[in-house]
Amino acid sequence: MTATTPKLIVQLKNKQVLQKRRGMDHAQNLSDDNPVPLQIVDTADTQRHLWDQAHALVKNDAEVDFAEPDVLSQDTYMEQSMAAEQQTLGEAESAYYSYIDYWPHPEKPELWHLEDDYSGLRAARELLRASGAKKKVRIAHLDTGYFSKHISFPKDIINTELQRNFAEGEEEHINNAEDALVDGTLKMPGHGTGTLSILAGTKVAIPQYGFDDYLGLHDMIEIVPIRIAKSVVLFKSSGFVKALDYIINELNAKEETRIHVITMSMGGLPSKAWAQMVNEVYEKGIFMVTAAGNNFGKLPARTMVYPARFNRVVAACGVTYDKTPYAKPHGEGGLRIMEGNYGPTSLMGTAVAAFTPNVIWATYKYPGVVGIRGDGTSSATPQIAAAAALYYIKNYDALEALPEPWMRVEAIRKALFDTAKKEIAPPYEASDCEKFFGNGILQARKMLDIPVAGPDTLEKQPRDKIFFPFLKLILGLRKPEEEMEDEMLETELMQLILTDPVLQKILNNEETRITKMSNDEQMQLADAVLNNPHASDTLKQKMLEIKARLS
Repeated sequence: MTATTPKLIVQLKNKQVLQKRRGMDHAQNLSDDNPVPLQIVDTADTQRHLWDQAHALVKNDAEVDFAEPDVLSQDTYMEQSMAAEQQTLGEAESAYYSYIDYWPHPEKPELWHLEDDYSGLRAARELLRASGAKKKVRIAHLDTGYFSKHISFPKDIINTELQRNFAEGEEEHINNAEDALVDGTLKMPGHGTGTLSILAGTKVAIPQYGFDDYLGLHDMIEIVPIRIAKSVVLFKSSGFVKALDYIINELNAKEETRIHVITMSMGGLPSKAWAQMVNEVYEKGIFMVTAAGNNFGKLPARTMVYPARFNRVVAACGVTYDKTPYAKPHGEGGLRIMEGNYGPTSLMGTAVAAFTPNVIWATYKYPGVVGIRGDGTSSATPQIAAAAALYYIKNYDALEALPEPWMRVEAIRKALFDTAKKEIAPPYEASDCEKFFGNGILQARKMLDIPVAGPDTLEKQPRDKIFFPFLKLILGLRKPEEEMEDEMLETELMQLILTDPVLQKILNNEETRITKMSNDEQMQLADAVLNNPHASDTLKQKMLEIKARLS
């Protein structure tokens, strides 16, 4: 992979400052209408920690409000899984027609996840087809792009005029979201082809499954593909920021291009810029679902990734064929078995589960093959997006009539959450349902029986932000000029927590409330940060100050 210049995502004090700086040739500005004045700026120092550079920029530039690294979420555990998968499957086409045998699955190969006992998506689609619904719903598919030569590719509902490419280093191809499939097999190109096949795969005859039907959505749907990364393994924060900027400020400007649903089967580390853009998406009334994330042997963390952790985003968790969690009991997994993330419990109120693994997956390696080895919360996410889109189609006028745009999101979420099946199979207890599945298991057909809730019954979610008040717990109230520094430190600390198993252990998978931590636990957390080679000097200095307070 070609080396690129490290970057910072910079928030300026106001839009007037941004307009004044538009001539700066080292910065990429987002669109004029963006309510958040953001720039993506090349760094001058390639040796110094990016967080240290961010702190220096805020300190020395009075026009900068906040700065953070353009983080690269590099999933080395995903790479290990891909290597194991390649060894298992080799080059045999027939292998893709068999299930992943260490997860529950039916006796014979079939597309089971669509049926009434599972997601109910097939029945929901048929109900709407018979209803004669006419209003079109537009879905933004944020992923690694698409492979147009695959038999599952739904070319008739892809809006190629609106497609965009925000993958780093591909600026010259901004109007082409097609996956170049050149990043190497272990980097998992083709991920977007797989998730698109679940969301809106076209009609395909597959004798191996006794199947001859549409794989996904097809009536009154339009897909806008947006390529935000070359690989699901390597994912820059700025790609997501640029995609949401495009959706909010360009596509949303016209009724004929407006996005109704966003699906993203990817995720990464916390970013204030992400939180701000997610807040704007919600305020515009756009339903968003993103993957809760995956782990291998509970490493580096088994808790949800961002942006799925945000209140204003629906988190897609996993449930298997036999209604048990897409998670192995501790010690039964390993670095070759991918499991779905869940928790902490405090964040599961906006989560729901859909079926994975052993669901359909279009593999770019074989353009004529739709396999049944789809796994990860990547496979759960497009099922939830499909259900949301179907509900929008059926209730289009009622949703649009709600007095505030955000109410559309809450009305869809209410139908989704209220009808989700509160069920989990033995040996799990009923009380475990919320722990693993949040609001329950997706029931797309039952969703369509729920009328749009009245505005008086809908509650607006608080604005999302990155919040880990460890510093405030120890240092107490801070001066106004120190608040922004603390927010930056909290963001970096959350990035470390999601990548450091030692911190996860101290926090008991983030189930330990900060305010309930003992003095010893607080000291352990500070020491873990000091021992983390990826922590900035600024954060380490703050940890030394905290240790002095605790001593």
